[in-house]
Amino acid sequence: MTLQKNQAIEIPVRKKRNFVAEDFDPSIWETIEPYYKNLLERNISSLEELKKWLYDWSELDAVLGENGRWIYVRTTIDTSDEKAKAALVNQYTNIYPKLSVQMNLLDKKFVSCPFTNELDQAVFFTTIRKVKKSLELFRDENIPLQSQLQMKQSNFDQIAGAQSIHYNGAELTVQQAQVYLKSNDRKQREDVYRLISERKLRDAEKLDTLLSELIQLRTQIAKNAGFENFMEYRFSELARFDYTPEDCIKFHTSIEEVLMPLVNQLCDERKKELRLDVLKPWDRDNDTSGKAPLKPFNSTDELIEKTIQCFNQLDTYFGERIEIMKRMNYLDLDSRMKKGPGGYNMTMPEIGVPFIFMNSANTESDLITMVHEGGHAIHTFLSHDLELTAFKETTSEIAEVASMGMELMSMEHWDIFYSNPDDLKRAKKNHLQYILTLLTKTCLGDSFQFWLYQNPNHTVAERRAKWVELNKRFTPAVVDWSDSQAYLETAYQSILHFYIVPFYYIEYAFAELGSLALWRNFKQNPSKAISDYKNALRLGYTKPIPLFYETAGAKFDFSKPYIATLVSFLKEELGKL
Repeated sequence: MTLQKNQAIEIPVRKKRNFVAEDFDPSIWETIEPYYKNLLERNISSLEELKKWLYDWSELDAVLGENGRWIYVRTTIDTSDEKAKAALVNQYTNIYPKLSVQMNLLDKKFVSCPFTNELDQAVFFTTIRKVKKSLELFRDENIPLQSQLQMKQSNFDQIAGAQSIHYNGAELTVQQAQVYLKSNDRKQREDVYRLISERKLRDAEKLDTLLSELIQLRTQIAKNAGFENFMEYRFSELARFDYTPEDCIKFHTSIEEVLMPLVNQLCDERKKELRLDVLKPWDRDNDTSGKAPLKPFNSTDELIEKTIQCFNQLDTYFGERIEIMKRMNYLDLDSRMKKGPGGYNMTMPEIGVPFIFMNSANTESDLITMVHEGGHAIHTFLSHDLELTAFKETTSEIAEVASMGMELMSMEHWDIFYSNPDDLKRAKKNHLQYILTLLTKTCLGDSFQFWLYQNPNHTVAERRAKWVELNKRFTPAVVDWSDSQAYLETAYQSILHFYIVPFYYIEYAFAELGSLALWRNFKQNPSKAISDYKNALRLGYTKPIPLFYETAGAKFDFSKPYIATLVSFLKEELGKL
């Protein structure tokens, strides 16, 4: 990475290209095609020539990848941007279908090259394994379906980005309105909850139609590739070499048995502390002590500055990376009209500086989102110097340890956000309880997706009924939905993963277990834990998942006894608060 000095902080600039022209236009296939032709027709007669070929392919990958990511970013920071939409349509209809064919041909050339076996298998093992799996999955007839699928998935952002409510004389995004769900005024909480839910219900039919279309498209893609259903196809597509669908199902049961008693206990305590006869859906986020909602910052500028300070307390390298993103305007954090929902860290493979997108309404959950995406960003920086783009394309089981590990380690320095010791305790307690909820929520979402794709011809009514049924397994029984049934039945429509990145969900639970182990190590030896964390992140995806976890000082183990050990540690830490 080439750097330039800027007030004692080194600001990255893009490295000079060796293969792709500096004035390359990635929006026109006619300018892209010659590079693939060069790679496909090039003679490889030695190991060194193979390595040079891989470097050139990697550079082309990075250039095209970064361009595609910026197009996606522009469509989410403003869902009404017609120019960005047109660029996205061009990508999905004119570029990606042709790109898929060329990539498949390059994969074949790589695997069949006699010098591939001479590469350092300790480094290339995961890449070669992944390429072979891609070759197994590739079907020409799926190319137009994949293009169609990508276009349909983007519709979710358009629908969700247009949702807003009017309250107290102001128009609010859903994210801004959710601040009121932490209010101590129960009537206000209910009013806003119902306004949000009613607004979402207006799109319920549209979102169910979209989900049904996505399920049918995905199912057809899976069947074309020789799979019984999309669940089985997706496991292969996500390179899940280290666990099986059966492992996930066992994990769901273990979480239900180990965690749900504790989650139900905490929810019963909440009901008592709030002195309520009935706990409603809008009673789950306010502070039980009656204190005002926590406010760790007052503006996105303050959030950025405090995050930099917090990260610096862990490791100055961490704080400096957020400072770099700030100076490069690679942070879009505030919530506003016509902005897509959710939050993400978008890697930029050529320059190596990621872009963080989120919808802040200045709440404590926004602090969590920022340090979470900040962990992803640190991962991007630390793995950028790996030789090939393929080495940096980590699985989500790995990526989410970077983000969730940062959540927990940064918590030790949240006094930067909460100067009042009582507020700091409240914030830590809230986050640890949230982790319990996340572990059960991910099992709910994963179970739901198993059912969706193993029963692809289900009706919308059956889908809603299954969601309600699974909620009885993985959400607190004490919450009374008797007069909010329609909201419960359609709650899955708020989970963007189901629409945009199917089956990317259980990884959060696996990574949370790894992060809890990392945090336990941090509390015993902070400097070693930070060193292990950085060493693991530098690996990218050059090692199988279990070895990554081992390097980070954790285990890739989701057995019931191991879960119980970590939950015991979590309960112990909660007891201190």
